Amino acid sequence: MAKFTVFLLVIFLGVLSLLSFFNKETVNITVWNGVTFENIPVIAVIFISAAAGIISMFLIAVLRDARRHIDNWHIQRKRKKEAKVLDSFSKGMEAFFAARYEEAAELFTGVLEHDHTSFNTLLRLGDISFYSTDYVKAEEYYLKAMDVKHKSIEVLLSLERVAEAQHKWPEAIDYLDKILDIDSDNVMVLRRKRDIYERRREWEDLVDIQQKILKCKMPSEKEKDENRKLLGYKYELGRYYVESGTTDKAVKVLKSVIKADSNFIAAYIALADAYLKDGDSKEAQDVLMEGYEETSSLVLLVRLEDHFIDEGEPGTIIDIYQKAIQKDQKDLRLQFFLAKLYYRLEMIDYAMETIDALDVTAFDYPDLHKLLGNIYERRSEYKKAADELKKALSVDKPILVPYCCSECNYISNDWSGRCPECRKWNTFILDVNETCKVRKRQSST
Repeated sequence: MAKFTVFLLVIFLGVLSLLSFFNKETVNITVWNGVTFENIPVIAVIFISAAAGIISMFLIAVLRDARRHIDNWHIQRKRKKEAKVLDSFSKGMEAFFAARYEEAAELFTGVLEHDHTSFNTLLRLGDISFYSTDYVKAEEYYLKAMDVKHKSIEVLLSLERVAEAQHKWPEAIDYLDKILDIDSDNVMVLRRKRDIYERRREWEDLVDIQQKILKCKMPSEKEKDENRKLLGYKYELGRYYVESGTTDKAVKVLKSVIKADSNFIAAYIALADAYLKDGDSKEAQDVLMEGYEETSSLVLLVRLEDHFIDEGEPGTIIDIYQKAIQKDQKDLRLQFFLAKLYYRLEMIDYAMETIDALDVTAFDYPDLHKLLGNIYERRSEYKKAADELKKALSVDKPILVPYCCSECNYISNDWSGRCPECRKWNTFILDVNETCKVRKRQSST
């Protein structure tokens, strides 16, 4: 490069010498008003102009290189700073995931000193404050992160989580609605909103949000599950209307549940309760009968038993039991419940006759022995009563067949349309043969 420069310089001087040989004239040059240089050789003017150009180019090159050097220095300094910040952030993340929150907070705070708009750092500091149950500080960090990214779903979800932790339900719903404004088909957000409504027992809003969930794309099996939930929420809405005295709405909603699923036993019971609340005993009876004819559910049969006894018509329920037994003579449970009904009505001899007709070897369950023990006691046959009660492994006199959940084997003496254990609807059955007890015993061993 140096040789080439020397070569160019020699060429330039040669050309300049040649020009000076052929151009011996002089010129006058005025540089300012009244300032004139006279008899300046032309070649000198050319030389001065060329030199000025060369010097100018040299200065420009020097300035350009100096600027480039300064820019590179700034870039390197910035990169070193960024590398240091990134290293602190990485160490902070390691501490965060290891649940060393104090160490992580210190490192993240150091990152913010260099870059107060670091979005991920603000989020992690918010998370640390949240896990430390400092919800006010967590909200502050999340709001600062929101200033950096105004429509961040992650930040909105974090703010919703803070509001939910403080039981600020309207705020939580508001944040979820803002997410849905950004992404209306976000199923996860719709489900979180649903969970809040369910927790607050806001059944009308819950039915509405569940219908929106069903409009989203999902696997067919998941869609079936969501449809079952919709029926469950409608059932709860119907019960809410019954309890609040809005029976006309209750009837409409519960009928729609039964229309969608004719085996929804809980809906028949709730619908009957709605009619009873309106004083329409006949409609309530018809609903229970319709439900029993459709499902053959012992739960509905027992509910009919209570209804007719309350109405002073025990003969009607006895007739229903007898017809059911004639229709299905292999269902020994029906004979057991008829015997229990006779005992309840203090028709002891009829109860005994019904049990005698039972194949005890095929229906050898504790509640049967308990019933027999009570019958023998009423007949003053105390030795037989004691023997039967020993077989039942209980000396409790009340004949009470518990309900159990067919899904999770939860046992309860009280009826419920929804299992309080597994939270599924329409799963309670009468545990006549202690199936749930056996399953529970097996699962615990």
